[in-house]
Amino acid sequence: MSLYISVNMLCAVMIIILMFMVHRGVMHEADQKTFFNLCFHTQLLFSLDVFWELLDGSAFPGARVLNYIVNAAYFAQCGILCYYWSQYSLFLSGSCRFSGTFYKVLFALPMAVEVVLSIASVWTGWYFTIDSANHYHRGDWLFIQVTVMFIYLVYSLLVAVFTIKRQRDVVNRNKLYAISALGFLPFFSQVLQAQFPGVSVFCTGATLGLLIVFLEIQREMISLDPLTRLNNRNQASIYLSSRFKQDIPGKRLYQFIIDLDKFKGINDTYGHMEGDNALVIVSTVLKLVCGPRGHFISRYGGDEFVVFANLPNNAAADELCRMLEKKLSDYSKALPYTLAMSIGYAALRDGEKEEELMSRADASLYEIKKRKHAER
Repeated sequence: MSLYISVNMLCAVMIIILMFMVHRGVMHEADQKTFFNLCFHTQLLFSLDVFWELLDGSAFPGARVLNYIVNAAYFAQCGILCYYWSQYSLFLSGSCRFSGTFYKVLFALPMAVEVVLSIASVWTGWYFTIDSANHYHRGDWLFIQVTVMFIYLVYSLLVAVFTIKRQRDVVNRNKLYAISALGFLPFFSQVLQAQFPGVSVFCTGATLGLLIVFLEIQREMISLDPLTRLNNRNQASIYLSSRFKQDIPGKRLYQFIIDLDKFKGINDTYGHMEGDNALVIVSTVLKLVCGPRGHFISRYGGDEFVVFANLPNNAAADELCRMLEKKLSDYSKALPYTLAMSIGYAALRDGEKEEELMSRADASLYEIKKRKHAER
């Protein structure tokens, strides 16, 4: 067995393992379907590649016909796979591009052209020819197939890169780095594959890209609150520990503790599903206000949220509180109840421990809630 086939089969086995794990439900439902679909098309391409290597030069009856069929299917699948690769990159990055019917058709057009030219090459030789000895030869139009693959893969890479540049939230940036690997590794390996057609480079890059994204999704599931998609309490502790080792000139670390007002009444009156909806609304407000500013956001437990922000002074902290309260007020206007929050905060002092910062922020929240209760 050649090294080329061995590498392809090893990558195929790894993809099958990923598909099995996805099928067992180790991912969120929305991720599960799209990722499984991408793995399936990747696995299909690897299988066709192995069949091509086995058939090329074979002399058994019907081998030349099978070689034509496998080559046509392989080149068509290259376009289909790169299309799904780009689609999955858009899905992971949360992009709403090509959401309309016209744009979906436009986005799928290069893939459709690729499939048609691949099938037509059986008779025209545009992408490939098979000689009388059943050996594959490149066609004069093969550059079109390579161009289509590069269009999709480069687009996947650019979507991730430009989204990273606009994204200041650390958690989302980590996810986008994984998405960039999903675009870069297949793109880079395809460049090498074009230069060294006898070396199994593309399947290796594609498999590594899928593994990186799979591991990032698993990390995200462990570190994020499943309801609000915010960092969980454990991630907040990790962030705070790492932040204590940093020093940003002109700024101090502020810890904000946010608690929903009358949340128990919402649950008792409107049910726990509406209570969950209220928590999601609050998380959305936190993401909109704090996310673009690079602040760390966490659901600490129940209806309590924590934000860590690097700010110059208390005036900036008060301004952040006002922005959060106003944004939540705007979001809750259409609700049958009033959704409001109490916010306490504290700035890190020199030589202070994590527990002391948390205690002072919690005491600040208590004073805010106490004052609100007295004003009723």
